[in-house]
Amino acid sequence: MFGLKDFSRKITKSEVRSQKSQVVNITGISAPLQPLFAFKSQVLDPIISIDKRQQPRGKKRIVERRFKSVMSSIIYTVSSGLTFWSLTEALGRHRALSQTSSPESLESVPYQVPRPTFRNQDIPPQSYSPPLFDLNQSEQFNLYRLAIGDSVNVIVQDFPEFSFAGAIDPEGQIRVPFLGKISLVGLTLDEVQTKIAYELSQSYLQEEPEVIAVLGTPRPVQLTVLGEVFRPGYYFFNPGITLNNLLVSVGGSTPRADLRSIIVRRRLVDGTELEERVDLYSPLVEGQRLPEFRLQGGDTVIVSKLEAGQQDYDQTLIARTNLAQPSITVRVLIPDDRSGGVAIRSITLRNGSTFLDAAATLPPNIPLLTEEEVTLLRFDPEQGRVVTQGLNPIKTVESLDVTQYVTLRDQDVIVVSRTLLGKVYAAFRILTRPIRDLFSFTSFFLNFTDTFDD
Repeated sequence: MFGLKDFSRKITKSEVRSQKSQVVNITGISAPLQPLFAFKSQVLDPIISIDKRQQPRGKKRIVERRFKSVMSSIIYTVSSGLTFWSLTEALGRHRALSQTSSPESLESVPYQVPRPTFRNQDIPPQSYSPPLFDLNQSEQFNLYRLAIGDSVNVIVQDFPEFSFAGAIDPEGQIRVPFLGKISLVGLTLDEVQTKIAYELSQSYLQEEPEVIAVLGTPRPVQLTVLGEVFRPGYYFFNPGITLNNLLVSVGGSTPRADLRSIIVRRRLVDGTELEERVDLYSPLVEGQRLPEFRLQGGDTVIVSKLEAGQQDYDQTLIARTNLAQPSITVRVLIPDDRSGGVAIRSITLRNGSTFLDAAATLPPNIPLLTEEEVTLLRFDPEQGRVVTQGLNPIKTVESLDVTQYVTLRDQDVIVVSRTLLGKVYAAFRILTRPIRDLFSFTSFFLNFTDTFDD
């Protein structure tokens, strides 16, 4: 720039003019540099020429150094100014890069609702009712279709050299002698026999041989369990698992489950979806045998929700079977006479237990059979609110009042004494967020003692 590399020798006026013209031509901004060149030609050049004539040769080098220093400072100042001017122009032209953009140019990002764990189309509506499973009529669900991981033994009659045994690889193929790899995914054992016989007749034999295909080691059963079960999710089971054993393995059904409508969905290789509805409730009521429904890998099991107002469904009966969750948790709130506060105790009961079962489980220092009024608090998901029921422990024992034999549910709360019940109602009124589900109902009582102490 500006001939700085040649300042070790004497600079002539012609070189200065040529360098100045180069700067002007390259940058294209001669107008801002005109005052600088005028200052140099009118002020600096006469001083340099006078110093060169009057000063000795030793001092000429000092003048040259001073000239070099002055010109370097001028060039640095001009370069900094041009850089600042260029950035200012760029920011002025491109408003997207400017920090002083108007509020109208800013677009607010809309709030996005988080995606649910399971898609809505995976859970059928309550009124959805596919055909009821029948062991004799549901042919498609009775057929076992091969998939990755299955082991098959194939015997070719009269031609043992073509017999083979092996497992279907991750690509869905199996190696056959002389034929190479062929695909068996989605086929039944009868279809495997037909395919192997056809391939051999087309390549090596004059007619189709007799082929016998036997399932060696079946693959593990990978299932998706949704709906009204205690622990929904993805599971791996051993081959041959039945639907009733599946419910036991996932923790049982919830109190809101409708075991008359358990939907099993199965997707075939060609994309076709098969659906069957299995009824496990009617055999229990009628004393019949449960249907032998065999699940296969890739099936989706959906336990439907019980519709509101179903009077012909005995939830107490289901709660006492192994198809429901095996145990429930009930909390008891009693006044603490020693500290003047509230004592809460959680007890675990067998599902289907009654109020008397809870009274018998508690230790003697926490009696429920007292003259104090006892209230049962429960969150009703159908009504979406907390419901109460008064209980009379003494009347229950003395007169054997059947109305007092209340079947408890999971997360029920028993409050002893009217005074303590009033404190619970007072805590309900000061809540900033209303109780709208079972989780918030449970969390309230888990933190109730801390709230009361505060």
